[in-house]
Amino acid sequence: MSSWGCPHECNGKCARVNNLPCDPGMKGCVLFGRFRFADPNKNRPKKEHVGTAPQHNNDDKQ
Repeated sequence: MSSWGCPHECNGKCARVNNLPCDPGMKGCVLFGRFRFADPNKNRPKKEHVGTAPQHNNDDKQ
């Protein structure tokens, strides 16, 4: 069995995010937005499609 260790974690603190307590997936973490977490607050919000082309209906053909 293997485990993963973050290279930015040092003594339970994140060297990448202002030495805050290490919380995998927090904003600023290298894992943020790359993986899905069980905690929905750690997941990146879904993108909304803006400016999509209208769908054409073939019913108006004559």
